[in-house]
Amino acid sequence: MPSLMAEPGIVLKQPRKITLVASIVEQLVELIQSGALKPGDKLPSERRLIQMLGVGRSSVREALQGLVMMGLVEVRPGQGSYVKSNLHSFVPDLSKPDLSDNLLREMRLQLIEARRAIEVAISGQAATRARPQQLEQWRAAFDDYARYIDDFSDPRYLAAHGDFHLSLADMSQNPFNVMLVNAAIQAVPQTLREREFRFPKSIDLRQLRESQVKLHRDILDAVTSGLREAAEAAMQAHMDFERDLVIKVYPAAADEG
Repeated sequence: MPSLMAEPGIVLKQPRKITLVASIVEQLVELIQSGALKPGDKLPSERRLIQMLGVGRSSVREALQGLVMMGLVEVRPGQGSYVKSNLHSFVPDLSKPDLSDNLLREMRLQLIEARRAIEVAISGQAATRARPQQLEQWRAAFDDYARYIDDFSDPRYLAAHGDFHLSLADMSQNPFNVMLVNAAIQAVPQTLREREFRFPKSIDLRQLRESQVKLHRDILDAVTSGLREAAEAAMQAHMDFERDLVIKVYPAAADEG
């Protein structure tokens, strides 16, 4: 893929067409992480980015918006966009009301990718390390999850779902796993969850609930039986399902070239 020079020390590639905005964001994040763009540096103007990347204005603006929401870039009225001088976090704030559906889709998919990397291994660890008392408490969390799933916005359902995954992490006997899973759960605020509960008409809610309960029960059964590979496979299936659901809730917008 050809590279285009922008400013001294900054090289950008033409973005991938499948995930256009995500590709732009990814490249700019890499430039910040590598130090090619340093705290306080000014980003190329919108017009210059359009020329460099060969994309439309809306794609560039959406990518810059995503960087702002991720806490990496700040916009100074009348001056342009700058890398933040004090970078606290690379975690996007999904609660921002002005995030576009396209960016929400990309960020949710990235979150599921991160959860997959963490929770599949955790499931296998829990299958070989869980203690009997932990398994008993975990089954109670699953029972609550299945009991309250008829109302996706019920706080009891949300709490039980969180407890299911946190308890699984706790059974890995690694406190850092609990911290990572909790961070992933907290990354999606209640306001966004409520929005996602308004599923498109193409989704059969009864079938959706049944599928979700079965996926969690499969994880429960595999871990309880001490089957490491089966537990990991069950969590993989759960993450696959979550990814497909996000794609249905947030259909990809046509990318602008």
